[in-house]
Amino acid sequence: MEDRLRSIFGRPIIRQEGLYPHPTENFARPLFYREQYLRKFSASFREEDDWTAKITDRSFVANKLREAASADGVLPISGKPIHVWDKEDINFIYKELMEKYKPYDDEHKETQIRPSIDGVWRADGFCDENLRAELTRAAVTLENNPQKKWHPESNQQLLDLVHPSWWPIVYGRTKTIEGETVYPPKICENYYWRENVEFDYSTKFCWLPSEFEISQDGKTKITSYINNLALPDHKVFYPILEDIFSKFVPLFNHVLADLRRWFHDFRRVDYLNYKECDSGKSVPENAYKESLERLLAQFEQNEELTTDIKKELEISPSLLGSSAISTPSIERRVHITNNRKTVGSG
Repeated sequence: MEDRLRSIFGRPIIRQEGLYPHPTENFARPLFYREQYLRKFSASFREEDDWTAKITDRSFVANKLREAASADGVLPISGKPIHVWDKEDINFIYKELMEKYKPYDDEHKETQIRPSIDGVWRADGFCDENLRAELTRAAVTLENNPQKKWHPESNQQLLDLVHPSWWPIVYGRTKTIEGETVYPPKICENYYWRENVEFDYSTKFCWLPSEFEISQDGKTKITSYINNLALPDHKVFYPILEDIFSKFVPLFNHVLADLRRWFHDFRRVDYLNYKECDSGKSVPENAYKESLERLLAQFEQNEELTTDIKKELEISPSLLGSSAISTPSIERRVHITNNRKTVGSG
């Protein structure tokens, strides 16, 4: 995508250094179900140990696809059985993993920094044991507080050591260093769609942020106090948190790069009008499962994927009829969807 900032309507706007999309100013399009299960499979497969080797084992991948089809084949809310994981889905996701993610992971194994779901990055084992031990020792100073603050509805299983909601900014009461009262931010009045938008943030209070300064070489310095960590005994936390935050900087850089090119809003599936999602057709569940198994067998044998339940319907319209004529009301059927084709993986 062209490296230009765009409005929420997709129109290019003047580029300004350091300006990125903001959650209170930009509105993402909803993800269609097909997009969701493609994203979920891609991310979950890359969570596997040594996944770059496992992706070359087609039998292993076929089993994972079989598990995904079983889990994804029922809509979460309605419980409606639907057609998922057709030949285009399988070709697309395998190509994405092999040609996009595998080369990146192979090249960056030493850094342990890798993409997770779209717009999210992760690092395995980035915190060494010495740093973990320092943080654990420092936490003891908070755990020994006789007035323990148990997290609500946790049955005293989750202890809050530091919580930003304890003493937050209270609009209309909290004052700045200059003595000025803090009021909630104003919503821009010139948005003609303002009346139709609900802004889901509080107008009563907000968490008090801390200021972190990042040097050119990625080192972090905390330049303000941290709310609820302001006592003399809490000073031990600051260098530890600076060290931990410095390890996050490369991850933040990747996230910001994705935001700059709007990768967080990338779609694998073309826009699909809601009315086009359901073809109004359905097939017996057994026929659907047999078709899926033929498709996975073709994939496992590295053959061209030709099995297509929708094509089979055109050739054999009898599939639309009930295979259990005597008891059609209890026959489980799978609804066929009109999926738009997938698009490039960015």
